[in-house]
Amino acid sequence: MKGWKFLVWVLVILFINKSVIISLWKETPKFSIESCEEYTQTGTFAVQHQRAWEDQKHHTDYCLAYEMDKQANQSAASNKNEMADPKAYSYPEFWGKVYHQLAETDQVHMKTVFDSLDQLSKKDSLSYTAFAHAVVKMVQDIPYQYILSDDCTSDHSDHPCYGNQRYGITSPVEFLYTLKGDCDSRTVLIYAILRHFNYDPVVLISKEYRHSMLALNISAAGDYLTIAGEKYYFWETTATGWEPGIIPPGMDNKKYWDIALKHEL
Repeated sequence: MKGWKFLVWVLVILFINKSVIISLWKETPKFSIESCEEYTQTGTFAVQHQRAWEDQKHHTDYCLAYEMDKQANQSAASNKNEMADPKAYSYPEFWGKVYHQLAETDQVHMKTVFDSLDQLSKKDSLSYTAFAHAVVKMVQDIPYQYILSDDCTSDHSDHPCYGNQRYGITSPVEFLYTLKGDCDSRTVLIYAILRHFNYDPVVLISKEYRHSMLALNISAAGDYLTIAGEKYYFWETTATGWEPGIIPPGMDNKKYWDIALKHEL
């Protein structure tokens, strides 16, 4: 009789703690976030980054860890270096075709980043707008570097410089692997991420300002372009603190901004 009572108590305890038991059967993640301290670990076959950043608008701190395969980075670099120069009739059309090929080709190698961002969104129950802020501000938080097609010179001493990169850009995978990116490296990376999550981002480019910005049709205020009847708000990506709808000083003449990349175009 006592044996039956003991068995009943065991079953009750297991039922109460069923969530703990179930979790033991789940697959252990490849790596987990143990703190919000940033780090980079470079191994023989891959690099692991942990990023920590904040979104002051939504009063939220974020941590995200991801792994990028060394072979994927080499493949992305080869794709960029071997792609044929696109045929185009204008400055924005040329760059749009370059950006499109880099974003589309690299997406197949970005699964770990997509998965980590998806987990972050679910963990913090992020809204459509809040998730966009989290992605953009993750990229804003990575320190700016010049990316040049030629050698770095003393003319580019105010920021670190990464030279001899075709088209003067790091592709999305190259950026995620090296954490080295300038303006269009950032906008193309954000474009690739947000497209995966069914947003409609736009990469803007200005020949006059020699700059690239993101534009996004989310709830915001400030400066925007009207595209197909919708408001797409300018978003600066090269430094922290920039909210959508704010154009950097000296770059606010909208006639000098062109659409380089949009999904439907």
